[in-house]
Amino acid sequence: MNKKGAAAWLICFALLLLLPRAVWWAAKDRFAAEATENLTATEAPKFPGEDYREFPGLFENYYNLNVPFRSQLITLNSLADVVLFRERSVNDKVVIGDQNWLFYSAESDIEDYKGTNLFTPEQLEQIADQLVASRDYLAQRGTEFVLFLAPNKESVYGEKLLPSYYRKGELSRAQQLVSYLQKNTDIRVVYPLSEMLAYQDDYSLYWHYDTHWNAAGGYIGARALLKELGIAIPPIEEMTLTPDSYSGYDLARMMNLQKYYEEKKPADMNYIVTGYNGNNLQAILVDDATALIYHSDAPDERKLFLVRDSFAGGMAGVLASNFRDTYMPHWNGFFTQSQIEEQDPDVFVLEVVERRLDYLETFCLAQGTAGE
Repeated sequence: MNKKGAAAWLICFALLLLLPRAVWWAAKDRFAAEATENLTATEAPKFPGEDYREFPGLFENYYNLNVPFRSQLITLNSLADVVLFRERSVNDKVVIGDQNWLFYSAESDIEDYKGTNLFTPEQLEQIADQLVASRDYLAQRGTEFVLFLAPNKESVYGEKLLPSYYRKGELSRAQQLVSYLQKNTDIRVVYPLSEMLAYQDDYSLYWHYDTHWNAAGGYIGARALLKELGIAIPPIEEMTLTPDSYSGYDLARMMNLQKYYEEKKPADMNYIVTGYNGNNLQAILVDDATALIYHSDAPDERKLFLVRDSFAGGMAGVLASNFRDTYMPHWNGFFTQSQIEEQDPDVFVLEVVERRLDYLETFCLAQGTAGE
């Protein structure tokens, strides 16, 4: 190859490297998209920063999240996997089941369903001891304690998974824990799996494209918890369920395919649940990242304090309608044990979704290791 030919190749190579970024800067407003894959956008790190040794990793993370046309390329790749190659696992976070049902695989959901991640006897004993200690700590304050475990989507709709994901063990980790607590402690625990399974064919209880239950699933879970707390509300078949267009898409976003699945919304289902007594419910603060705070004219004057994750959002309105005052802090980064003294609740509920049961290994109010 002569010098002119080599120079031409070099110029073409340089254009391939530089042209996409030049086009991006010139027209990025037209191509800009929301943060994909449920990732949080980051700012460019400053050099040298507090620790110059961290700069390379921080810059690499920033660059990877801000590559030109990143969102469009991820969408194209995911569409090829889903539509062209019929892949069932597009990335390490999402598994595609039958009838466009999506399932989460980045945490322990699949292992929970298979029953391959059971607690050791030592872990069960530790969790039980810490829950008993927490119960006793609250009892000294005159506060009831209840543990609520929200079932994973897979536990209710596992038949939508491929046969290769079918359950291998007789018990899931949640069932193992509930059985242990019932046999070895007097902890009040609610795990409404049987209640959910009873209605799984009558209603879609979880969003197809999201990890969470919808309003119907949340109502069934709230009713089970209220029953344990001595409050009776009608079963869901006595409610009015109005189909609603809203749907969750956290799993679809993990593949950057929310728009694709929005077009398939008829396969999904959400409801507005009405017919129960709202007791003039007032929302004081509704912020999923921090706290959900309510006041109502409910005849039950007890104050409910519920440490929660995002699953409690589907239960919040139903629960809060049945207590005079309700305070629901998020356990991840907001709840602190000092809030118990500030709120002085009559009822303390610890709500944890099934896939995050590991949280119970570090939760102990008596040791001051809860939310501090």
